[in-house]
Order: sequence, then structure tokens, then C-alpha cells
Amino acid sequence: MSSLRTPAARRVATAAFAVYLVALAAAAFLPLRGTGSGAGSGGEIGINLVLSRPDLLGSWEAERNVLMTIPLGLLLPLVVRRRYELLVLTCAAVPLVIETGQLLGSLALGRAWRAFDVNDLLLNTVGGLIGLGVTGAVLALLERPERPPLRRLVPGALAAGLVVWAVGSTLTTPSDDPVVWACDARPSGAVTSLPGGAEVYAGIDGGLCVRTPDGGSSSLPPDVEAGPVTRYEADGTTFEVRVADVVGRSRAGDGPRSVHTVEGSDLVMWEVTTG
Repeated sequence: MSSLRTPAARRVATAAFAVYLVALAAAAFLPLRGTGSGAGSGGEIGINLVLSRPDLLGSWEAERNVLMTIPLGLLLPLVVRRRYELLVLTCAAVPLVIETGQLLGSLALGRAWRAFDVNDLLLNTVGGLIGLGVTGAVLALLERPERPPLRRLVPGALAAGLVVWAVGSTLTTPSDDPVVWACDARPSGAVTSLPGGAEVYAGIDGGLCVRTPDGGSSSLPPDVEAGPVTRYEADGTTFEVRVADVVGRSRAGDGPRSVHTVEGSDLVMWEVTTG
């Protein structure tokens, strides 16, 4: 079998590696203007040191963080002739340099341009180690090198453990529970009657279902903002139903009103007679 370490193969790999580094720098540090996403958004420079359960397929953001460093691991052994322990360290050091550079850039600009996120650091490292493992396996098949001493296998074992943990976490991540709208489920508590014939009850997650006499319905999530929900007419009177988060705080506006608590929910209903 031919080797991937011939001078011609190394020149091709070096050229590809140079192009990759330029693309990596552009993805990590451009654009220079604007506000970064994630922990640093909203104008506040952010440092997120809370490690979440890794999910390599959880979202495009997670997938992008893994994919952007896989070429680093794939090309590094073909360009740099160093002991594999240093290559493993490089796959961890490059993401650290990127995250630190983004944080320093935000501090220099005085705004949340990018945030230091330990989860991005983890996913970038896992991507580099995956690429390094693929190239390492191919080189081992082609060149059949001698097995290094046991003490030199420790960094590789730690790197493999990190990748296995991330993959295992991805495979065992529970799927998100489907959203159950209150009006599509049975009441979790007593049904509260509103003036004019409307009814309101709580769903299993603390959301509300408002049913009006004309057959209309409105499902409200448990974190709904205070404000109007629906209007209906009964016996020549127009009723407007609103929601607030605490008793005594109303955004109902002018007009006679009544307050209704609902069993099973922290939300409070305000009903206003508008006509």
C-alpha cells in the first residue's frame, strides 16, 4: 500500500491545510461588526462556563462546531511530523485559542461581539479528535507502525474517552417532549367559569385553555406574557379576557373587571367588560 506521507501528498495536504486555516479564521472571527450570539448576546460580554450535556446532532449550531474542526484533525498528521500526543494537544489547543480570541475581541470592542462558551470549546475539540482518529486509523493501516509504549497511549485513551462520551451522550439524549396545548388535553384541575359563559382551565404543564361561548378557544403556554387573549359577546355585552402573572397586576385597562385564579396554573385571568 502506498503511504500518505510522500512529499507530493504532503504538499497537497499543506496547501489544503493553509486554505482551511484561512476559512477557520474567517468563520471564527468574521464579521467584525455586529453582536455575537449565544451567551454574549444582548450587549453584555459573556463567559459561559456551564457545561451542558453534549449532543453532536442536537442543532445546526452544535453540528457546525463539530464539523468546523474535523479538517484540522484530518490534515494535521499529514502536514506536521510530530508525536501523536502533540497532535492530540493541538486539537484541544486550537479551539481554546479561538474561544479566548473571541473573548478578548469582545473586551477590546467593549461589546458582545463573541462569547467564550465552554460548550463550543468541547464540540470543537471533539471534531478535531474525530478527524485525527480517522487519519490515524488510515495511517496505521497503511504504515503499520510499532505500538508506542503504554505511557504514551494515555493521551490517546483520554481523547478517545472524550469522543466516546460525546457520541454516547448524543445517542442517549432524550427526545423533546411534544408540546401539548391545553385545549387539546383534558383539564388538570377544576374548570373556572367566566362571566358571559366562557370557561378557562389549566393544562398538564400549567398553560391555560380559554373557551368562549361561540365555540372559539385559545391555548396559552405557561410562560405567556401578560396581555389580551380574546374577546366575545354575550347578552349584548362585550367581554375581553386578559392574562396576568400575579394577582393585583393588571394590564386590562379601563372598565369593570373581575379576577379569576385557575386551579393548576400560576397564571391569573382578568376579564373586562368593554361594552
